[in-house]
Amino acid sequence: MKIRGEEVRLPCSMIGGYPRPHWLQGRVFGSLYEPLYTSMEMRVAYEDAVRLAAQDQERAGLDILADAQQYFPWGVPAFQLEPIFHYNTEMLQGFRPWGPPNSIKKYEKFYMAECVEKIQWVRPIFEGALVAMQEATTKPFKISCFGPAQNSVIVSDRYYNDNKALAMDLAAALNQELKYLKERGLEAIQIIDVLPTYTQDTWQIEAVNRMLEGLDDFISIWHICYGSVDGQTDVWEDKAAEMMPMFADAHVTAIHFESSTRNFRELAAYREFPRDKVLGLGFIDVKDPNVETPEEVATRIRRVLDAGIVPPERLLVMPDCGLGYMSRSVAAGKLKAMGAGVRMVREKL
Repeated sequence: MKIRGEEVRLPCSMIGGYPRPHWLQGRVFGSLYEPLYTSMEMRVAYEDAVRLAAQDQERAGLDILADAQQYFPWGVPAFQLEPIFHYNTEMLQGFRPWGPPNSIKKYEKFYMAECVEKIQWVRPIFEGALVAMQEATTKPFKISCFGPAQNSVIVSDRYYNDNKALAMDLAAALNQELKYLKERGLEAIQIIDVLPTYTQDTWQIEAVNRMLEGLDDFISIWHICYGSVDGQTDVWEDKAAEMMPMFADAHVTAIHFESSTRNFRELAAYREFPRDKVLGLGFIDVKDPNVETPEEVATRIRRVLDAGIVPPERLLVMPDCGLGYMSRSVAAGKLKAMGAGVRMVREKL
């Protein structure tokens, strides 16, 4: 995988979410028609938290850092809202924030945003995260963004009455955001969109491609897991074999799948993965609170490499999903183990 023009074998990164320090509480950014920060004190606290998260990632040896989503209140899941479900809709024109409760039993305490008019980008969405990361590190980093397809199916649609139409306008708005961020210096994006594990409708690919239109030299990593809200699985069936045919036409650098918690039992399905893309797999189990050893991580990586599915330069090493719901000590320990495991394998390549 090329990072800043250099080929990196076994590139290493994390998904996005990382636990906040205890002193960062509450909402960081204002919504659409509010100031960027809720207060100057909150801005200082947030930027300090971002520096700590970047420092943990650098110490672990990650090649592409993540923004760590310190603007999300990870400590209060399953009460009124799941932060990642609402962030885009609170920052784009076309939505009202408090619609009906989600119709899915597990998520009935999460209120859905209502789409009531055409979706439009009117102001930067992730500018605060970009600036904070630029001040925190000189290493390559990515900003995490909820994907347009999944976002389209968890809102109350009172305008389009069509998932695809809503997703495509959402993708167009996010495309404006990414072009703005790229001009400001962003090098990579992490798309978090797990809809392919539920349905393999190909309009999802159209939505992702629209989101990334005109950004061909941008590193784009699409994260797909089996659900991890509050560390809980949503999809128990193995879906990799059904998903693989979808991705040939996706204009992304890499696609990442949850693997460790299922003990890599879907390896055979990854043989159908497109050869022009980087295969990302999870080598850290985020549903297990026990910290892996570097040797365990190295063994998992060698198992994939020995299967001959992709060469080292096309294998992206990541956790299964975000670490936001874990304690900070456990999350940092898991990152260190992942980085150390990668170095152990690289030394013998």
